[in-house]
Amino acid sequence: MIRYSLLSLVFFSKTIKAAEEKGGMPQLNPESFTSQIFWLTLLFVFLFLMNHFIFLPKVQNIRNKRKDKIEGYIKEAKKINDSINSIIEKIHEDLEKAKNEKNLIINKTFEENKKILDRKFSEINEEFEIKKNKLGKAIEANKTSILSNLPSLCVTLSDNLYEKIMNEKTKGSVKEFKQIVEDD
Repeated sequence: MIRYSLLSLVFFSKTIKAAEEKGGMPQLNPESFTSQIFWLTLLFVFLFLMNHFIFLPKVQNIRNKRKDKIEGYIKEAKKINDSINSIIEKIHEDLEKAKNEKNLIINKTFEENKKILDRKFSEINEEFEIKKNKLGKAIEANKTSILSNLPSLCVTLSDNLYEKIMNEKTKGSVKEFKQIVEDD
């Protein structure tokens, strides 16, 4: 290692001495301007050609692929969005259709039940009227029966009262009762 250090020291010291002898900085020496301009031009042309034909096409290719991929994702997102919108629209249509069908069924059932109720109501009214007429006739028959039997019942009742009160048995007649009632 020491050997290499000594070697590099000897080599660099000779280079430093040579630069000091020429006097000043070599980049500013007018004798070397033409070679510097040549190498500068050659280097910039080489770098320009490398950038223009190698690096820029790769970057452009990457940008185009990226742009295509983004556009593809955007198109796919639009398709998905359109399909979601169509599904939502179909759901709304189906919901409206179901609501309309439900309302029709409810209205139809309501009307049918109303007809059944009206029919039952009219049947009950008819039965009521029939029973009312029967009871009215029965009342009239009982009334006529009671009115026809009233004199005999009154005579029997008065005979029973007279017997209980007076302890005597008497037999009254219906004719006498009718005469008494007609006089009043």
